[in-house]
Amino acid sequence: MPSKPDPAEMPRLDVFDEEFGQDPATILRAERRGLRLLSLVGIALGAGVIGALALAWSTADGRLRLELQSAATSQRNAERAAQDEEIDRLRGQLDALKNDVNALTEAQHQSAHTIAAMRAAEEDLRRHVPPPYWYSNPATLDLTLAKQPPPAGFAPLPRRPATARSESPDLRKREGAAPASPAAPQ
Repeated sequence: MPSKPDPAEMPRLDVFDEEFGQDPATILRAERRGLRLLSLVGIALGAGVIGALALAWSTADGRLRLELQSAATSQRNAERAAQDEEIDRLRGQLDALKNDVNALTEAQHQSAHTIAAMRAAEEDLRRHVPPPYWYSNPATLDLTLAKQPPPAGFAPLPRRPATARSESPDLRKREGAAPASPAAPQ
């Protein structure tokens, strides 16, 4: 089996350069010459392009200038028109939003007025309508009022006799099941 070569036994490239007589300074000088030549070619090419453009500009009799100016002007006009359209669209949206806000404000004022009127009507009804149950009426619960004589011109209602009532048996059952309300004190 072949064994791996020892790096110490491998030939070096320095020895190769010494044998043929090339030193690092010579290599550096050759690289610099190539770089200089490449730079010179780039400068000459750039000058040629600039010269060709200048010649075309001068021989165009102003047509090239006008074409370039008109292209730039038309592009600016198109941009301005697009901006004006966008501004008009945004103004329309702003006006629509203002109208919506005004309508909502008016509706809010109307609803607040309606609520206030409803509350005032409710308070008025509460003042004029007696409570539905005897225990909800504070005057009924006040025993000092019950001991006072009835006002002048007040005639108590006559009581109907129990025999005068004609009730069905179902009605009696329902009345017997319902809670009886206490009689008002006399």
